[in-house]
Amino acid sequence: MKKQIEQLATRLAAQLSAQGETLAVAESCTGGWLAKVLTDLPGSSAWFLGGVVSYSNAAKQRLLSVDEHCLDAFGAVSEPVAKQMAEGAQAVFSSSFAVSTTGIAGPSGASADKPVGLVHFSVKKPKGEPVSHHQVFAGDREQIRLQAVLIALQLLVKAVAD
Repeated sequence: MKKQIEQLATRLAAQLSAQGETLAVAESCTGGWLAKVLTDLPGSSAWFLGGVVSYSNAAKQRLLSVDEHCLDAFGAVSEPVAKQMAEGAQAVFSSSFAVSTTGIAGPSGASADKPVGLVHFSVKKPKGEPVSHHQVFAGDREQIRLQAVLIALQLLVKAVAD
């Protein structure tokens, strides 16, 4: 899977570079892993503007302008919060594209309607509303986070290609 992640990151870098576009990330459950994968690539400073690891709700509010009422109503692991995180990252960094990840990597923190492995993603393009996706992954904490990085990259490659 790590090889697949490297290949997707390289493909995304080529797409962004060719189009003169930029990217920012807003991560919660992936804890900066997505930014790490992207900045492992030489020349990433040409298209990767930065990221925010907003693990706490307070950080989501303060750094990404996630609405407190949205957090109260839906919880941090939700589509509305993922959308606001992506919009916030795009605004903070003035990037063309932004992606967010928020989820439950486990082993604790789950509920009946939000199991361990649930991750919400959102991709914000230069125009239009954010596009969201969610998935429930199997595995331990590291495996869940690694799969989330893979899906975030897949969603970005698709968004930049559209």
